[in-house]
Amino acid sequence: MTEMNTENKLEAMQRANGPLLEVKNLQVDFTTDDGQPVHAVRNSSFSVYPGQWVAIVGESGSGKSTSAMAVLGLLPGTGHVVGGSIKLDGEEISGYKQRDFDKLRGNKMGLVPQDPMSNLNPVWRIGTQVKEALAANNMDIAHEKRSSLSKALADADVELKGNDDETFLGSKELPELLSAAKEALSKIGKTGDDFDKTVAYFESEWVPGSETRWRVADDLIKVGVAEDDAWYIAKKYVIGSTMDDRIAGLLSEAGLPDAATRARQYPHEFSGGMRQRALIAIGLACRPELLIADEPTSALDVTVQKKILDHLQMLTDSLGTAVLFITHDLGLAAERAQHIVVMYKGQVVESGPSLEVLQHPQHPYTKRLVAAAPSLASQRIISVKEHGGDASGVMEHKVNEDSLKSGESIITVDHLTREFKLPRKKEMFKAVDDVSFSVKKGTTLAIVGESGSGKSTVANMVLKLLEPTSGTVTYEGKDISGFQGKELLDFRRHVQPVFQNPYGSLDPMYSIYRSIEEPLRIHGIGDKKSRAARVRELLDMVELPWSVRFRYPNELSGGQRQRIAIARAMALDPDVIVCDEAVSALDVLVQDQVLRLLNDLQTEKGLSYLFITHDLAVVRQIADEVVVMQHGKLVEHATTDESSTIRRSSTPVICLAPSPAASCSSVLTDLMR
Repeated sequence: MTEMNTENKLEAMQRANGPLLEVKNLQVDFTTDDGQPVHAVRNSSFSVYPGQWVAIVGESGSGKSTSAMAVLGLLPGTGHVVGGSIKLDGEEISGYKQRDFDKLRGNKMGLVPQDPMSNLNPVWRIGTQVKEALAANNMDIAHEKRSSLSKALADADVELKGNDDETFLGSKELPELLSAAKEALSKIGKTGDDFDKTVAYFESEWVPGSETRWRVADDLIKVGVAEDDAWYIAKKYVIGSTMDDRIAGLLSEAGLPDAATRARQYPHEFSGGMRQRALIAIGLACRPELLIADEPTSALDVTVQKKILDHLQMLTDSLGTAVLFITHDLGLAAERAQHIVVMYKGQVVESGPSLEVLQHPQHPYTKRLVAAAPSLASQRIISVKEHGGDASGVMEHKVNEDSLKSGESIITVDHLTREFKLPRKKEMFKAVDDVSFSVKKGTTLAIVGESGSGKSTVANMVLKLLEPTSGTVTYEGKDISGFQGKELLDFRRHVQPVFQNPYGSLDPMYSIYRSIEEPLRIHGIGDKKSRAARVRELLDMVELPWSVRFRYPNELSGGQRQRIAIARAMALDPDVIVCDEAVSALDVLVQDQVLRLLNDLQTEKGLSYLFITHDLAVVRQIADEVVVMQHGKLVEHATTDESSTIRRSSTPVICLAPSPAASCSSVLTDLMR
């Protein structure tokens, strides 16, 4: 009932105050080298109200990120707004100069950028970069910042008496606070398991630099401590946080474990998912009224994805933060956003409440997205049925167990271990701990696991980009540790990577044509004419026009760059392709097309794949075997059909509710339990 009243109150305030962000007829152009305009965004309109989630969905290159960057005043290269209106809190900002945007970014608008691998300064510690965001905007590190909306929607059970009630807990006072809380629990008669569970809850929830005085008091009151006693304890021990506390609190909110230690590390010591969480912490550091989240979870496994999005949702409820959520995942957009905006080829082709867009899509592109959203495999099933075939064979990836048992291994990983030195710690950190598996010729082995579980570290050792602390990697029976010179070059030709980061894996100084042609030139394959024909063939494979060859990586979207990376990896006709989150940056339709291509190439040429992913729908579609990693260890190795992780999981699906009154949700199951 209280939740319903809050929703009604929020809607009433939104109607009364009007939109926080209003974009009308936005036009954004980029200028080519010969002075010709490229219309990246054309006559696009959308609004975001205070406390509202609005999702922009569409294929890579549709103008999603360009629209967001226009709002932030961060258009890259020659990009510029040539028409339309952008209003923030009723004020026109489309004509602002950079110094004006500087005043808005951080306090008014925050950003979680798309690329977690290159948006952190590699020579600064993570904590230093969070501190920079706080210091640049003169944030009060001792008190929480709340909007007028959030104050109006505050829990009725807690009366906020002033700014002091928003004081943060400090790490110095935490031990004394816990002792006082235990004494208060004993006073009200809590004993045994009930006492231990309550204390454990306090220890997990009372995070220095994140938990506030009124929340501590509220927690004590809810377990039975008298209100006066609860507030006495909270006021005595919750007296403010230090800068280090606040940094650790923000990182902890974003889902980083052992945040105080992680704050002292450098970006290269983080996995892609961990870097994404650090960027989320920075984006939320100044408690902006509007957070623009550009593919904030594409690099994260479903467990962390849910945690991050739940946290963002909590901010919407408690801090009044509005979210402009950019994603290629329609199912995720439907689950989280109240309003969906569909972009296609630079234009908004459909916009409306999430449920309405899902149940009654109008534009052909939206219809295609809705049809593809339940799962990647569903598109294949529909296609087979339309042609009168039997779809049972594609509902799950068919595994030929006989061929797996008798098949010859092309890559063998034997007792692989990799250790790293952590700052201020004597013991070494085992990123990979005694991992063994093999990739059979002509098959696909998928490595799944949560962010930071060691998946990419294993891939880098298989590619001989990282030396193992112990253990061996063999290719066709030969230990790759001894490969040098010509032998190493030959290995590079036969084992090709598709890296997780499409922004860092392409040379910004090379045109798209040269990026794809480069492997052919290095290995002396063909003449100029034959190489040009091969580049054209590869661009066709990944559904990019021939005209894109003259462009540079900075002129392409993240998804388009990843398609270029896939084309480059295929250029040499390798035996093995190591795909590290190769399709996570692609929209669902392009994902399906690329995965079909990989399946076809495997059938035609006998390719082997080491496929690293957090998307279990992808695993079902492409993998023969599955290796599950957790905390650096291999915890499961089985065929896709036999894997308990796959059987336990549920592919994210859209729930098309039968009535407007019903809610639209998505089933997101933890990857690991």
